[in-house]
Amino acid sequence: MQPDVLLLQPPTGSYRRDDRCQSRVEDQTIQINLPPMDLAYHAAVLENAGFTCAIRDFSTAHISPVKALEEIRILSPHCLFFSSTQPTQANDFAFAEQVHRLIPGIRIVVRGESVTFQDRQILKQVPVVDFILRGESEETLLELVESLFRSGKPLSEINGLSYREEGRILRTPDRTFIRRLDDLPWPARHLLDQSLYRSPETNNVLTTLYAARGCPYPCIFCPAPLASGRPVRLRQAEDLVAEIEACVSEYGIREFLFHGDTFTYSRKWVLELCEAIARKGLKIRWGCNSRVDTIDREMLQAMKSAGCWVIGFGVESGHEETLRKIRKAATRDQVVEAFRMCREAGIRSHAFFVFGFPWEGEVHLQADLELAREIDPDFFDFNIAYPLPGTELLKQVENEGLIDRSRIDQGGYAVPATRTHLLAHEELEEWRRKALLSLYLRPRYIARTLLQAGSPWRAWLYIKAGFRRLRQLLG
Repeated sequence: MQPDVLLLQPPTGSYRRDDRCQSRVEDQTIQINLPPMDLAYHAAVLENAGFTCAIRDFSTAHISPVKALEEIRILSPHCLFFSSTQPTQANDFAFAEQVHRLIPGIRIVVRGESVTFQDRQILKQVPVVDFILRGESEETLLELVESLFRSGKPLSEINGLSYREEGRILRTPDRTFIRRLDDLPWPARHLLDQSLYRSPETNNVLTTLYAARGCPYPCIFCPAPLASGRPVRLRQAEDLVAEIEACVSEYGIREFLFHGDTFTYSRKWVLELCEAIARKGLKIRWGCNSRVDTIDREMLQAMKSAGCWVIGFGVESGHEETLRKIRKAATRDQVVEAFRMCREAGIRSHAFFVFGFPWEGEVHLQADLELAREIDPDFFDFNIAYPLPGTELLKQVENEGLIDRSRIDQGGYAVPATRTHLLAHEELEEWRRKALLSLYLRPRYIARTLLQAGSPWRAWLYIKAGFRRLRQLLG
């Protein structure tokens, strides 16, 4: 059946395409392809209104552009919709141009944190992009598709939309964020090839659950408050557990990643969710993201009992000056205590560091490495500060002449797009490589990781992943 809308992950590289994290999969310690739940949510909203949809994740399926174009030609959708990131933007638009040449009448719609803040520039420079959806866009896409194909409201009345009209670029007012996340339908998982998304720990199928949106913290490098607002909007625990039950019964999925900028923001909500999971007798395995200043021992124990096995923390830096200047609102001591509590609770930890801010030199980077060794996380990443559109970091590196525009599309968090006042691009890249190698190759760390695997099969998965990572860093 010819779909009204094809929701697409373009064949332009395996990247995390959620608005907060725009990293290349192969540059991270845990190299996991997560399902494009943003596409699945938009598709669910459209299907509820009676539109036909298809989702294709050409990136994760490693489909070549030639084969992807042939499949799109066969589908021949009326509308193409995709999320773009800053590192993939040029290639995304180049692929969209190929689609437009193949199907001249197709309407091309784009969303994403990076395009939200560059909408005028993109509409001016990329003629094949017809519409840009700014901010939270499920409702915007629905109103746009209704306007295009069902004589819905005029474009000028659709909030959060940027488009062209008679040679002019028009922007409607920003759309307010969805107040009740429970009003959104569950994502259209039936349109996804679930077999593409597997846990690197177990090779079992894994899916993502959107538990919350919004982040109240003012970190200068992070676009989360820009993309999803500052008030934290939480789904009702019962609705979330019902979605988990559906994943288990309909798809046999028992491994989950809770998506949310700070999953543990509300202690009361976390305890309610864990209690609901236990009450339903769900035997599941899950991970989440958190902040070091939002957990305690009772919460961690409840999470462990409900199936939580790993928590990722945005540690960012081991240097107090950097923590203060990036406005992290957390201290080094809180970092150390959080990782100690996780180890006591039997929950594994993942530390995310960010380095390469304008003021940083060798002393700051050494502090990062010393903290990483002290907290001794089970997993860790060192990401080079990346100036995403709309962030204060972008304004700062532009004002101080530290940005290199030629590097923006070269890989995100592993290829520096900026330098510091004290360190060149090449020095940042080389320090990252050496720091990761020094931590990976510790005999004690290797032994502990293999012992934690719990079975020869998992140990073998760890070994394969480890050799793959070493090859990337050495080669």
